[in-house]
Amino acid sequence: MTSKTRFETVGPCLARKVVEGVDDQGKPFRYEGQTIYARVRDKGRLTWKSTETDKAKDAGKWLRKWKREKWMLANGIEPEGVTLQRQRVTVAEIVDTYTEAGCPNKKNKPKKPQTVEDEKRRLRPVRSFFGDTPGAGVTLHDCDKYRQWRKDGRFVATFNVRGHEQKRPTRGGNRAVDLELQSLSNALTLAVRRGLLKVNPLLGRGRYTSAEDVRHCREVAPTPEGLQALTGWLRGRNEAAVADLAQFLAYTGLRIGEALPLTWDKVNLGEGLVNVQREKRGVNPWVAITPELETLLREMMARATGELLFPSPFDASKPRDASAFRHRLNAATKKLKLPHVTPHGLRSYFVTQARQSGLTDAEIAMLIGDKTGPALIASTYGDLRQDHLLAQARRIRHTVAPAESSHNGSHTMPDDKRASRVVSARV
Repeated sequence: MTSKTRFETVGPCLARKVVEGVDDQGKPFRYEGQTIYARVRDKGRLTWKSTETDKAKDAGKWLRKWKREKWMLANGIEPEGVTLQRQRVTVAEIVDTYTEAGCPNKKNKPKKPQTVEDEKRRLRPVRSFFGDTPGAGVTLHDCDKYRQWRKDGRFVATFNVRGHEQKRPTRGGNRAVDLELQSLSNALTLAVRRGLLKVNPLLGRGRYTSAEDVRHCREVAPTPEGLQALTGWLRGRNEAAVADLAQFLAYTGLRIGEALPLTWDKVNLGEGLVNVQREKRGVNPWVAITPELETLLREMMARATGELLFPSPFDASKPRDASAFRHRLNAATKKLKLPHVTPHGLRSYFVTQARQSGLTDAEIAMLIGDKTGPALIASTYGDLRQDHLLAQARRIRHTVAPAESSHNGSHTMPDDKRASRVVSARV
C-alpha cells in the first residue's frame, strides 16, 4: 500500500488533512480528515498546527489568537494564559521537572552523580512540605515555617535496612534546612529557565546558619590517645573491621566515600602507594603508605577474604555501609566518654598530624587531594593540639642567655660601644 498526505485549503491559512493512495489490492482510496489545521510560523519555520476543531469559524478564531499571542510575546507582553499557567505550577511539579532533568547547575550543565543523589535526598522533605504550594507563591515566611516543621521532626523518612522498608521521623537543623532550601532554589531557577516561572521567589534568601555555628571537622577529630582507645575498644569487642577502617581513614586522610570502594588491587606495597578515586574533583590520585599504614594493611591483608578492603558483613561483594560505621564510632565514644568523633574528623586527624610533623599546608592539601589548596587547610582542617603548642611555646626565649651573650660579643659589642660614645659626646 502506498499513500500520500497533503493539505486541502478550506480558508486563508486553514486546511484539512487529506490522505490519498492505493491499497494492497490496487484500488485507489481517499481519506479526508475533519480536524482543521492552521499554517503558522513557529520558531522561525512554517508548520501546520492543529486547531482541534472541525469548524472553519472556530479555526479562524484560533488562528487570530495564535497570531496575537505571538505579537504580544514579540513585544514583551505576556499573554494572560501564560500568566495563569505559571501561577498554577506547583512546587511538586517543579521538583519533578528538576530531578527528571538530572539536577543541572545554574549553567544547565550536569553535576557529579553523588551531588545529584544528595540533592534528590534533600528534596524529599521539601516536596513533602511544599508539595501543592504554587511555585510562584513561595515566600520567605514559608521558609520559616518549613524550618520549624523540620525542627519539630515532622518529616517521616522512608529507607531500606537489609531489604526491609523502615520509617522514622527525622529532625533537621539550620544547616540541613539551608541545604534543602538551596536545592529548592536550584529547582526554581531551572523552572525560570524553562518558562514555568517568571522569577525565582527565593532568590537572595538569607541563611539560617552562621560561620560561628558551623562545627568544623577539626572539632570532631580524636587525639592520638583517643584514636588508640577507640580502636582498642572496638578490637576488644571483635570489631576488627570497624577499627581497621577508623585507623585507615586516620592514616590516609581519605574521605569515607573514597575509602569504602577500595579493592586490594589498588594497594601497591612495592611502590608504597594506594591508588584512589578522589571525590569532589580532587587531585593527586594516590595515598602514600607510611610505616604505620603498611603495618595496618599487612594485618588486614592477612584477614582478607575478598577483593574489597572494607566489605559489608552481610554481603562481601558490597562495601561496608557508611552510616553503620558512624554508628559504631558514636557508640565507642559514648562508652569511653570521649568527645564526638566522625569519619571526616579522622581526615582532620591526618591533617593535624601532618602539620605537627612539619609539612606545609600546600603539601598537606595535595596529599589529601583537595584542589582548594592551603587556604582550606588553614581555615577548616588546620589544628594544633595543646601539647604541641605548649612544647613550641617552651622554645621561646625572652632574654639572651649568658653563654650566648659572650659567644656573640664580637658581633654585638661594637654597636653598643658606638652608641655609648654618641651619648657621652652629647652630654
